[in-house]
Amino acid sequence: MKNLLKWLKSPKSDFILFVIFLVLLNIVGHRAFVRFDLTAPKSYSLSKASKTVVKNLDSPLSVRVFFSDKLPSTYANVYQYVKDILVEYKGAANKNFSVSYMDMSKPENEELARDLGIQQVQIQEIKNNEVGLKQVYMGVAIAYGDNIEIMNPVQTSDGFELEFTTRISKMISMADALAGLGKNEKISLTLYLTDDLKRLGISGAEEADEIIRNAYNTINRQNFDRIDYKVVSPDSAESDALAAKYGIQSISYADKGVQKKAVLGLVLEHGDSFYALPVSIQRSFFGYAVGGLEDVETSLNEGLHSLLSNTKAVGYITGHGEVDHTSADYAAYFGKLISRNYELKDIDLNSADIPVGMNSIIVNGPKQDFTEEELYKIDQFLLRGGNVMIFIDGVADDGKNQMYNLQHFVANNNNLDRLLAKYGIEHSKNMVMDKNCYKSQNAQYGELHFWWIPELHKKNWAKKHVITNNLGYIFMLYSSTLNPADALENKNLKVTELAKSSEEAWTLEDDITPHPLYIEPPADESSFKQYDLALLLEGKFDSAFDEAPAGINQNEASEDDNSLVTSNFIKSSVMPGKLFVAGSSEITTSQVIDENGASPAAIFLMNVVDYMNGNEELCTMRTKSLSVNNLTIKSAAGANFWKFFNSFGIALFVVLAGLLVWRLRSIRRHAINKKYNPDDTRTITK
Repeated sequence: MKNLLKWLKSPKSDFILFVIFLVLLNIVGHRAFVRFDLTAPKSYSLSKASKTVVKNLDSPLSVRVFFSDKLPSTYANVYQYVKDILVEYKGAANKNFSVSYMDMSKPENEELARDLGIQQVQIQEIKNNEVGLKQVYMGVAIAYGDNIEIMNPVQTSDGFELEFTTRISKMISMADALAGLGKNEKISLTLYLTDDLKRLGISGAEEADEIIRNAYNTINRQNFDRIDYKVVSPDSAESDALAAKYGIQSISYADKGVQKKAVLGLVLEHGDSFYALPVSIQRSFFGYAVGGLEDVETSLNEGLHSLLSNTKAVGYITGHGEVDHTSADYAAYFGKLISRNYELKDIDLNSADIPVGMNSIIVNGPKQDFTEEELYKIDQFLLRGGNVMIFIDGVADDGKNQMYNLQHFVANNNNLDRLLAKYGIEHSKNMVMDKNCYKSQNAQYGELHFWWIPELHKKNWAKKHVITNNLGYIFMLYSSTLNPADALENKNLKVTELAKSSEEAWTLEDDITPHPLYIEPPADESSFKQYDLALLLEGKFDSAFDEAPAGINQNEASEDDNSLVTSNFIKSSVMPGKLFVAGSSEITTSQVIDENGASPAAIFLMNVVDYMNGNEELCTMRTKSLSVNNLTIKSAAGANFWKFFNSFGIALFVVLAGLLVWRLRSIRRHAINKKYNPDDTRTITK
């Protein structure tokens, strides 16, 4: 013992103890590491929803990553991001989560990738100053229970966490549904295609079966052969009945002077439930063609999830000239994005009530008045804790195109405003013009200002709200103004002004022809003002009605019996609700929304839908995308300054800093030499 103590006190032991300390520190660091995410939107950190999903896995979930080696730097960075974020998933998950990185130089891994449906993609590669094409793998396969999801290709890190977590959530729900199927019970996929359509010169009619069958083979393999596929050719007598039953397309045509009926549709069916996929005949400049076959594999996947998973339903109010969410010219992309995570259901309030259990409804661009009973149904839904999203236009196209087919807007006199006024929101019959707007260069007229398309940047969004946090720019076209003054006075409501115009905005009312050459900003500076364009109200509302309208079903006492009087009328909220209002329905159309949901407007709207349905964490994941975090440029001079500073200023700064350090060292050496050797007259050069 004495010798050990003596050795520990000796200088020789210091080095050995230091080595032991380093070994122990590395062991601890390997088992309990700490990571810091310094990015503003926390792009490399998992959201709470992602952690919860993988933390509570009941069955093994395996992730296989298929990325080729030696990718160009852009795609190599994506691969590195995927590996980094999967480390975060692994750290948050329980023992049922596993990740494997497949070596794509091995033929067996290439064969596995093909079997799973992961195909090579073609990318550009610059090598030896030459641009070439390269076939690479960039896919991810997720397996849970009997279900497999494929993410292919993964060419960007934007939105990866959102898609990955959403797919896992769907798989868990799907696995539960598939587990509930009997041993020999299957889901049926049926193509209803009248044979006569193939000889009518309709493009794609002959190839439809083959295209759908190829997609079916892939999806069926991923779902362990739980789907049966067949083709049915209904005759003229059956067509109307099938169209009415499934909501698929009915076609009338003349055959040798005889009027006949045909039908076209693709239907997934299980038990009493069915889902009609978007396959139909569409007319174009070149004639008739079968639409919906371009990405039928994705449609099949989405349809299968909608059929089996227990997703929340979102109601879409119809019957008042609302924007069509099934037409590509209008809000089809908006409807498709909603349908990824929710079940979108049309509701005609004139003939039906809002279904029990529905969490939210959308009223998008009505052009006609609601009946009192319809307004009452919306009011009572909100007061029972429902969530209402309203996109309402202050003015509307009167359909009477002017010279050169220019649109002409007049006041949109819609009585939905009366409901909003009762909740404390004044909606004006106008269109917002803004100096901070979309601009375009024209060869004849120079720079044209589209004043009616305000361009909103970070300073125009509500700060730190989950819907608008990290959002960049958005074009809020054809917006009308909203005034929440009365709502702000209501202590039972929390009012968030989500989106505002710039301070250089003004409004036009009625008789508006939006054209850059027809509109000029007012000369009087006092005419400019900042306006609210989107609002969010949360809390308990007071009813817009004093009593239930006469047309609402209720049990009233009669003079000659002793029946009870019953009424379901609610005067004030029994549960907190949410009301979102935007002054434009045009922001839901394909003018600003893309099919993949990557545009800023699509991100904003899907954040609204998720927030209204209690999925705030999806908003956080969606806005982690760094591509929408743009700098706000106040002047061209400022933009040029920062451009040249980034190109040359940093290098110049390093050079000047080096010269300064060299000069300070020289002065210090001279001072030391003068102090300790004052008689030395030599010049110090080093």
